Amino acid sequence: MAGIVEATSPAPMTRPLSDRFKPLQIAVIIYMVGEAGLALFGAVELYFLTGMDADPYLDFGTASSAFAIVALIAGLAQLIGLTASVILVSMWTFRAMKNLHIVGAVAATMSPGWAVGWYFIPFANLWKPFEGVLQIWRESHRLAGRPEKVAAYVGWWWATWLISNFLANISVRLTGFVEALPTYNAGVLVGVVGSALSVVCGFLLLRTTRQVTQVQTEMHSGGLADTFG
Repeated sequence: MAGIVEATSPAPMTRPLSDRFKPLQIAVIIYMVGEAGLALFGAVELYFLTGMDADPYLDFGTASSAFAIVALIAGLAQLIGLTASVILVSMWTFRAMKNLHIVGAVAATMSPGWAVGWYFIPFANLWKPFEGVLQIWRESHRLAGRPEKVAAYVGWWWATWLISNFLANISVRLTGFVEALPTYNAGVLVGVVGSALSVVCGFLLLRTTRQVTQVQTEMHSGGLADTFG
């Protein structure tokens, strides 16, 4: 019919990453504090088990109760921080890739959905999520007029993520799911190393996401300057 104007969908708009980085940072810091606590309590437990043939969770009365409570708090912080970090890192990753697709970044070939989804696909999650992060890093830097070379700490972040998860799995198997195994002490040691690496991983993750967040504010292609300015 004459006079009827066909409705069109508004063009998608880029959004600043800073709004997603701030809560991500808080969640990762909580996770790091929890992991640091677990590493500390694991080291103390190992010291007593091997040096004094005593269990700090059982053999010291009130002190053992306090030790167990504080260790539980550290474990809860780790669990809450990890859960929140998974959600918030996924949201940050989706938006970072989405911004690049909106402005037509030619080398950002992975979809925003798969940039997140690959984290949850067994075996593929060993390398595909890292590919997505590399695309985000390179295209964000290119559009900001910066060198596209990926910083070494980005690779170290992914390496510590994989290794710390592998060590956590080994630790559980060595200590025992229900009852303590003869390899319990070795499992505690592996867990301490894994938790320490998790703290390093969290630091490198924050450095990586902070850098990408910053360079996406500097991009001057496809209207990003107007959006982020």
